[in-house]
Formats: sequence, C-alpha cells, structure tokens
Amino acid sequence: MRRRRGNAVPLVIVIIIVMIVLIVSVRLFSSFANNDPEDVVSTFYHYEQEGDFGSAWELFHPVMQERFSKNAYVTERSHIYMSHYGVTTFEYEIVEEEEIQNWKMTEDQETFPTAYRMTVEQQFKSKFGNFTIFQNVYAVVNEGEWRIVWEY
Repeated sequence: MRRRRGNAVPLVIVIIIVMIVLIVSVRLFSSFANNDPEDVVSTFYHYEQEGDFGSAWELFHPVMQERFSKNAYVTERSHIYMSHYGVTTFEYEIVEEEEIQNWKMTEDQETFPTAYRMTVEQQFKSKFGNFTIFQNVYAVVNEGEWRIVWEY
C-alpha cells in the first residue's frame, strides 16, 4: 500500500490568499479611517501628540503644504513644542464642530464649497506651568479625501 504525501502547494496558496485578503482589508479599512472631517482632525492631532509631525503634515490640504515645506513644518513645530513650551506631548479634544458653506482660508484663496470648523483644545503641561490653546481647524475635501487647513 502506498502512502500519499500531503502536497504543501495548496496549503501555501491558501496562506498567500488569506494574507492578501488581510492586507487588502487593512488598507481598505485605513482608507476609511479619515472618512469624515472629525476623523482627519483627530488623526492630525494624534500624530502631533506622538511627535510625528511629518505624518501630520501629510494630512494638510495642498494649499497648506505650499505654506510650509514638510521639512520646515516638522522642524518648526517640534521646536515650538519641545524647545519653547518645554513639553514632549499634550492632550487634545475636539470641543465644537460646525459645517460652513463657501468658506475661504484667506481672502485671496479659493472658496471651499463645504468646510467643517472644529475647535480643538490642546492642554499642555510644561516647565512653565499648565496651559490650554484653542485653535479653529478646518477640514475640507481634496480629491475625495478630507484634509486640514487653517484660517489666515
């Protein structure tokens, strides 16, 4: 009587297919992670909270990216937090949200048909004591994705 050896090829193919499905699922899920304005603002501040200013910069609308090169933003933002404020991280909360129609970042900039203004409260504990900053942050759509802009 002959003993059949198990063929490992089907098992390898199944494992590869499962891995591909998992990778596609993770990518699909992460693309939906910023599917509303509050998500992109929260993600932006989470990156900044972690000191990942480069990833935060990536969430800016292109008009914001024109205002700061990535290198300049990362350098200046980390310098402000760490050197000037003397902090390594902060807490944040989105305390208010409002939809605005036909909003402009600056007087000479394009009009965004819809923007969401969110007031972000950042709480810092620094060598100079505790303090809170409130900033209005706007989320607008660019090429189908929500992006961050500030008002100037």
